[in-house]
Amino acid sequence: MSKFPVVIIDDLYGALEDTAAVLEELGLFQIKGKFTSVRDAEVYFFKKDEKVYIIFCDIEMPDCSGLDAIKRLRNYCSHFVFVTGFAKEYALDGHKVHVDGLLSKPVEADELLDLVKHLKSKVPTSSTDRDLKPEPTIFLDFVDPKSELHLARKNGPPMRKHPENKRVYEKVPVALAEIAYLKKTGNYIHFYALRPNDQFVLLGVLNKRMMDMDDLLQQDPRFVRMDQSVFINLNYVKKVGLEGVSVGSKFLSVSKSRADELKRRLMMMDISHKL
Repeated sequence: MSKFPVVIIDDLYGALEDTAAVLEELGLFQIKGKFTSVRDAEVYFFKKDEKVYIIFCDIEMPDCSGLDAIKRLRNYCSHFVFVTGFAKEYALDGHKVHVDGLLSKPVEADELLDLVKHLKSKVPTSSTDRDLKPEPTIFLDFVDPKSELHLARKNGPPMRKHPENKRVYEKVPVALAEIAYLKKTGNYIHFYALRPNDQFVLLGVLNKRMMDMDDLLQQDPRFVRMDQSVFINLNYVKKVGLEGVSVGSKFLSVSKSRADELKRRLMMMDISHKL
């Protein structure tokens, strides 16, 4: 009998291996990949261009919650299943994002078998039926070797030669939702994520004009331009001041010509109360 291809995502290595052990013990699954971050799984799917039967995903993870991961990875699987130590607490949230199953940690074999029976009797709904839009993604060049993203990968992404004979990393897909702000410095636009400890991590860079970013982000209500060189993601605004906003612990000023637009967008996002 052919096995079900699956992928497992959990930021805790021990929990990841525990889940994998139960899956292997049943003999019903072919584990295509085990990942400690959503981005690593996303990179895998971009490179392999394949679909698996189930993605088993933790919910509480530092780089991206399972509730966000389902938006980014749903098109790569027939079924998306949450694996969490807080199954009861997340049951309603799972229903809202159309998750196909919810398993408690540690995963039990009989619970897993019941899930498989349920999924086999269920006809996967189309993406239009789910009314679930995948998170837009941008490809970035060069991941800082000292960044959290690079250190999370044991071997790192493969290297390639840059046209200018500079060694850079392979392009990396990054969800727009993860970008806290971006800033043009010299010829490159630098993209930063904000971690829960208020530390910024360089996601990558692009040799682009800010005008190109206008074309990409003008349709996304989360992003607003602060001046000639900076865009911010309004979802990461923690405080609003008279001359700008705080994204994490970093204060970013707004130019006079863009202040009215910032105020309007803050009101649309219901963030203007953070004074």
